[in-house]
Amino acid sequence: MADREHLFEVSRRRAWAIAERLTAAGGEEARLNVTAQGYRVEVRLTRPAPDVPGVLAALALGDRWGHRHIPAVRNGGVARDDLWSEVHPGGDGGRAGGT
Repeated sequence: MADREHLFEVSRRRAWAIAERLTAAGGEEARLNVTAQGYRVEVRLTRPAPDVPGVLAALALGDRWGHRHIPAVRNGGVARDDLWSEVHPGGDGGRAGGT
């Protein structure tokens, strides 16, 4: 396997691991999307996560991560939190920090 293909395969495995952990800890199904830079795992929460430390640990496995809170008044009466974690080929596995 070429180096580039190997890096994408390793990144894909990391992204799936993050998605599985986010789904388990967040209580909602995480989505895995392909981006120009690699992979992005997203989960949308409309209620408190059953395992907040687990959610944070899963997000931190990515190379870049973030969160957006949408208050209930701006979302039809239901507060929402959108969480995401990105994995890039050749990334450092979350050691660089989030955004």
